[in-house]
Amino acid sequence: MAYAILLDTRFCTGCNTCFYKCVQENRLHEVATNGNTRTLVYINDTGMYHHRCMHCLEPTCVANCPKQALTKTEYGPVLWDADLCVKCQTWVEQCPIHIPMFDEAQKKIVKCSMCAHRNFDGDKEAQPACVEVCPTGALSFGERNAMVSEAKKIAKEANLNTYGLEENGGTSLLILTKEDPTKVGYPQVEKSGSSGGGSNPLAIGGAIAGAAVVLGGAYVGLKKYGERKNDIEKNNKA
Repeated sequence: MAYAILLDTRFCTGCNTCFYKCVQENRLHEVATNGNTRTLVYINDTGMYHHRCMHCLEPTCVANCPKQALTKTEYGPVLWDADLCVKCQTWVEQCPIHIPMFDEAQKKIVKCSMCAHRNFDGDKEAQPACVEVCPTGALSFGERNAMVSEAKKIAKEANLNTYGLEENGGTSLLILTKEDPTKVGYPQVEKSGSSGGGSNPLAIGGAIAGAAVVLGGAYVGLKKYGERKNDIEKNNKA
């Protein structure tokens, strides 16, 4: 059974609780200090963008890894095997959604694993750490077909845009947003996946560029966080 995460950005305040929990859950403190993250929320003047692996159904990264260090599991996550990886970064640069980062200091790939170590394929009560701690319920988790149906239903009722239903062959992270997804940070990609993608500027830049992105995102995020939180609270009271 395949699983997916559904993100309804209407309820996301940009608090980045998901980021902090991810760092704690996966012991990524040093990697995060280097400016590389598995998940991070950016808020800008055009809307909100969640930078994290989409776990594509037809992953370009898996198709382009020369050492088969990546696997698309039957239950959803795309997983990286450090023992098989030769650190060539070929698939990092081919990701059409520009997600994976390469930590030069740690010599490791940084990407979301959807907390596969929690064994949610075997434990029906388990869920990814980010979903577990989201304080506003912006993140939900479940069987992918059910999440797709829910995303379509909400999008129709609330007149929202979707991202991930078809992009790059479909993904295991589904996005709902009032804004045009391609205007807030999600790249415009082909509807089918597995072929080569474009170069990944976040990965090529390494830890220094990653740190700049994190700091820049934090600065803008702090500026917008209060405004967005107030808007959500007003909508909830209405």
